Amino acid sequence: MGAPGCDDAPVVEVKRGDMRKDFVCIVMPYYDNPQFFEYQMRRWWAFNVGVRLRLGAIIVDDGSPTYPAGDVLRGHPPPIAMRLFRIDVDVRWNWLAARNIGMKNAPDCWCVLTDMDHVIPFDTAKALIHGEHDPNIIYRFSRRERDGEPIHPHPNSWFMTRKMFWKVGGYDEALSGHYGTDGEYRRRCAATAPIRIMTDELYRYEHYEDSSTTRYKRKQPEDAGVKQMIRARGPNWKPKVLSFPHHEIKL
Repeated sequence: MGAPGCDDAPVVEVKRGDMRKDFVCIVMPYYDNPQFFEYQMRRWWAFNVGVRLRLGAIIVDDGSPTYPAGDVLRGHPPPIAMRLFRIDVDVRWNWLAARNIGMKNAPDCWCVLTDMDHVIPFDTAKALIHGEHDPNIIYRFSRRERDGEPIHPHPNSWFMTRKMFWKVGGYDEALSGHYGTDGEYRRRCAATAPIRIMTDELYRYEHYEDSSTTRYKRKQPEDAGVKQMIRARGPNWKPKVLSFPHHEIKL
């Protein structure tokens, strides 16, 4: 994948203990995904009450022009504790700001960062709640296609504490508007803490219904400038974070 800590990270089976985490927060960007967002919530409704009470989500609408996430939730109580934010401008590939906003507002707990087209199965949700995870480690997930075929881990799905996320520095919003910027964050993760790939899995539903963004094309000529932007960073560089106007939508 071209960045350290990706498929070359050690695979570990995290022991499950008697103590449960009080809360695990899912941080997930949304961009015109009404059908798949509803599918995600149906999956969460299927979890038993004990898991749902310890699981929450922060959904950040990345300026959806057609199907705002608030419309999906209107009149439908969410299955787990949920907060919804919306970025006030529509910038291509601005999931970086969406994740930063989500992690700014997440409680001080363990957090899952992933994309709308990745599903957390019940067994993985239980493992995250009951696992004896080390807060000094950044974890990644094993992965399967929705038909069950094993595939390489998603390069931008993570399990870490909120404190660790901000120790890495958050995503650099100076790169917003460009496709293919997740490797930069992985490099900073690898420079901050050990990375381990858990045997616990996510399932990919890429391009299933409206699960993936199709409004913007990938790997366009303008995206080639990312490497030059990164090389131009000076010795006192810090990630640009929380730079986009946004607001919370009360549920």
